[in-house]
Amino acid sequence: MNENFQLKESFYREDFVDPIVGISFLLVFLFLVFTLYNFREYVKTILLSNISIKSFTEVKSVESNKNKKASLWLNLFFLMVLSMMGYSFIISETDYTSSLNHFEKLFTSICVVGFLFVFKYIFKKALGIVFRKEYLTSISYTHLSIKDKVFGLIVFPFLVIYNFSLPLKEISLIIIVLISCFYLFLRWINTFLVGIKDGNVPYFYSFLYICTLEIIPVIIALKVFSKPILSILA
Repeated sequence: MNENFQLKESFYREDFVDPIVGISFLLVFLFLVFTLYNFREYVKTILLSNISIKSFTEVKSVESNKNKKASLWLNLFFLMVLSMMGYSFIISETDYTSSLNHFEKLFTSICVVGFLFVFKYIFKKALGIVFRKEYLTSISYTHLSIKDKVFGLIVFPFLVIYNFSLPLKEISLIIIVLISCFYLFLRWINTFLVGIKDGNVPYFYSFLYICTLEIIPVIIALKVFSKPILSILA
């Protein structure tokens, strides 16, 4: 009897994460609820924009203050989701951060994601100014921003399942990986097409741009962090 109780108790304890992570997920969820409640029409349009040309055109054309606020909130939500992904799959599994507690690991993930996002945004803006392609940079950012928002909205539920449901941990990880691969593929294709159609950029330079700013960083990240990610499935 005592043995069964101990096994049952250990199973339930393993099924839950550190309290600071649980609180973080709760705050992100409340942030999402707030955004959905106040900007439900914009969120609906964003979700449909990937399958409907009309909705995509509407997102680009309507620049009301409310839509700008909604876009900002969803961008923040996307960064939160990336931070939680970084913590769940990379930061908490690497030897470099083994001496840190859960709060420090989560804070590290947030700082790294925030820094990379700001750095990449500034770098792309600078490239647009140097090559006099500010308009093209703006269009590309709009297209990619829509995909970022949708990615965050779709992945978050599976990220919650991964962290809080031990029986579904592996299947949720596989789903997250598949969604992430498809998301990256869409980003690369979109960037390539925007450069050709809207910027009259030669095929070679569009491909070179994607390799330099999109594909190579992902390959490096996979090379560095593939071990901790694969260890989750082991």
